[in-house]
Amino acid sequence: MTDSPVLFEELAAANGRRIGVITLNRPRQLNALNLEMCERMLAMLRTWASDTGIAMVILQGAGERGFCAGGDVAEVVRHVRAGGDQRFVYGDAFFEVEYQLDWLIHTYGKPLLSWSHGVCMGGGVGLTAGASHRVVGEGSRIAMPEIHIGLFPDVGGGYFLNRVPGGIGRVMALTGLTINEADAIFAGLADYFVPGEAKAEVFDELLAQPWSEDAQANRRLLTHLLMSRHRRYMAGLPLNHLQQYFDALRFIAMQPELVGMRDALTAAAADDPWFTAPARSLADGSPTAAWVSDAYLSRSRQLSLAQVLALDLVLARQFQRHHDFPEGVRALLIDKDRKPKWSCQDLTDVPRGEIDSHFC
Repeated sequence: MTDSPVLFEELAAANGRRIGVITLNRPRQLNALNLEMCERMLAMLRTWASDTGIAMVILQGAGERGFCAGGDVAEVVRHVRAGGDQRFVYGDAFFEVEYQLDWLIHTYGKPLLSWSHGVCMGGGVGLTAGASHRVVGEGSRIAMPEIHIGLFPDVGGGYFLNRVPGGIGRVMALTGLTINEADAIFAGLADYFVPGEAKAEVFDELLAQPWSEDAQANRRLLTHLLMSRHRRYMAGLPLNHLQQYFDALRFIAMQPELVGMRDALTAAAADDPWFTAPARSLADGSPTAAWVSDAYLSRSRQLSLAQVLALDLVLARQFQRHHDFPEGVRALLIDKDRKPKWSCQDLTDVPRGEIDSHFC
């Protein structure tokens, strides 16, 4: 491995075709995305999209701990905290390019296989959610944990979280609920389970496939191969918590008011410790971010992916310019005192105008 934060490789495959491989290469930072990585991936994916010799693309993360912990928001906030006229330039550029990358992955013309393992959160989910074929490995920890840092579930979250069965995407967005590989498949955020020990063998099979210039035929080839592997290993999936707690989660998610949702979570936690962590996350997270995130999910429900990502950019720019996001990142990721001083202390304290101002 080199010191480059993202690596690109072309592997020789059957029929003279090639497979493009992108490796996120910041394992010490759990492959957190920065502006350079997003710019380089965007450029290479566009190049490979036009290269008739590239049959498919694989996106993976280096290191044993995880695929991608999200965007490097600490770098964004360092620029904000530095002050001056240029303090928002980096963050505005980062979010814009990141969302362009997410859009390209969702709409890519060739098969794109995301191979997620371990930690996959925030911006990492944004990379995997739109891939045409999505593999998860054992020990996966998948979440949209933006509530912890006073942000909203961006990277198209308003699109894919609204499609999680039973409205559970709302619970995920407002609590940072961490799910496993079985949950991810149930939620429609992953397609296939393949343990890490089988990865090298699957790569060898991919290189041996009779690829062609027909993208649809190549998609079918990849689907058959991965489904065969999934059926072989699916007995090794962990307990599906989302399915186990579906009725309770649906009841929580269907609460018409955010305060009611909080109270339902608290009541559930009193009956079952599985709900303790999400209940605490909503209680401890930014009240303003919770209200904005809930309004975002509601406004996104009937929007196209392009419209959701456009709204994401509006919100991301505004969050930089409000108090809670920089403060949350400071407390959790920079100073690490874990004691954020939110602009409002309770869900009932947040003015309607403060929520609306994020959408301007």
